[in-house]
Amino acid sequence: MCTVSVIRLPGDVIRLACNRDELLSRPIAQAPRELEFGEARAILPVDPASGGTWIAVNDAGLVFTLLNRNARRLRNPHTISPEYRGKGEMSSRGLIIPSLLHCRDFEEAINEAARVDPRQFEPFRLIVASRSSIAEIISDGSSLSHRAIRTGQLPLLFTSSGLGDELVEHPRRMLFDRIIRASASSARAQDGFHHHSWPNRRRLSVWMRRGDARTVSFTTITLRLDRAMLAYNADSLRTSHQLLLRGMSLT
Repeated sequence: MCTVSVIRLPGDVIRLACNRDELLSRPIAQAPRELEFGEARAILPVDPASGGTWIAVNDAGLVFTLLNRNARRLRNPHTISPEYRGKGEMSSRGLIIPSLLHCRDFEEAINEAARVDPRQFEPFRLIVASRSSIAEIISDGSSLSHRAIRTGQLPLLFTSSGLGDELVEHPRRMLFDRIIRASASSARAQDGFHHHSWPNRRRLSVWMRRGDARTVSFTTITLRLDRAMLAYNADSLRTSHQLLLRGMSLT
């Protein structure tokens, strides 16, 4: 359960923001840190339940974020391959992004994502972004589809909910259009959208809360020509990290 937006800022800067919504019973995520994946370095928070993550950026300037899909008719038990059926649990979707963080460019990342076996995971939506390209890889639990998105289509919104994606899609998109699309995109407007909550519709809100779940963190990744910056806010924890992109200099 997440809400993700992608905007362009002056100076050809890409900024991705992500609310993570989780069940109250799920362990608190570990704060973002820099890790190595082959020859690549990446910054990511870590989910202690799976050892995986829902958002990351590597030093090739690739941003990854993953949303669950919670639509009707997506998961048919008969589509699960025999080698996974009967194991009790599917693999965690949080393992998908770490399997891609070694990639050195956008094309390699998309090719590697296309090799993910969708039958091993519950349905998901994976967003891969660079400063010049964006792609959405969608799984229905049995097959993958791929959609290339022109950066000229920014700003973009992706959202999901355990209540059903179709239930929150319309109100959140209407709010997104009013706050971000109807005016010049800015970091302030993007942050305002992601922290918005309707007092009488909190379960449908972008910053959501219901009896068994709530928004637990807010992450932004700002992708500049020479560096990526990840800022993470989770309750009282506020931390930021900077990653120098491969071959670049800050001077």
